[in-house]
Amino acid sequence: LDDATYDFLRAQINPSQPPLQRTTAASILARARLNDTELLRLLDTVQVAGPLELPRLLAAFERTTSETVGTKLVAALRAASSLSSLRAEQIKPVFAKYPEAVQQQAAALAASLNADAARQKKRLDELEKALPSGDRDRGRRLFESAQTACSTCHQVGYLGGRDGPDLSRIGSIRTGRDLLEAIVYPSASFVRSYEPMIVTTRSGEEHSGVVREDSSGQITLVTGPGSEVRLARADIRDMRPGSVSIMPQGLDEHLTPEQLADLVAFLKSLK
Repeated sequence: LDDATYDFLRAQINPSQPPLQRTTAASILARARLNDTELLRLLDTVQVAGPLELPRLLAAFERTTSETVGTKLVAALRAASSLSSLRAEQIKPVFAKYPEAVQQQAAALAASLNADAARQKKRLDELEKALPSGDRDRGRRLFESAQTACSTCHQVGYLGGRDGPDLSRIGSIRTGRDLLEAIVYPSASFVRSYEPMIVTTRSGEEHSGVVREDSSGQITLVTGPGSEVRLARADIRDMRPGSVSIMPQGLDEHLTPEQLADLVAFLKSLK
């Protein structure tokens, strides 16, 4: 990338930009052959990236073995506003080629992200007790806004995307507690036919997503909002169930308690 394009792409990873624009810019940066200087400049973006973009950006750092870059990346992740959107299994491959000292730092970071069931339950209990009364109309506007990007992947009635489950009747089959858990911990459980899969190609590349199409010649994986990858059957070495939802974790940390209550109220009203 030339300097102007590099700076333009970094500028798109801003909460004020539409979700598809942010994730597209992050995906392009992740695929670009960035040098160590550009990677170090990208660390500022890592710290402010949202839950949708941060996992994608990490792929950009897999092509270097610089101890300086690795050490500063760990520090940037610790300070990242969307750190809670990452899972340990997403971090480990990023640091696989770095020096041992960097891998140890990354391992400590990954260990801190391993949330156990008891800690999740305690967090949900605290949130549930602290949530004020929600307003469904405000929740609908929030659902459709660029802030949450919910409607980018989820359909309600005739509107919305189809990368995630249809939520038109979700309020009749899920309790408020279930809905809160789905927002805060989207990887805690999966809707049937939306379970994540990890596909490894014969060249060693790994792709994680939800299988949209499965034919004799190819499979299509949905990897995020408006993002998919097509893989020829002949190029696939292995497929196995994944444990990380394509819906990012940590959305609740980007919402006020009132906004979270409004979002739950809207989902509960969908019957």
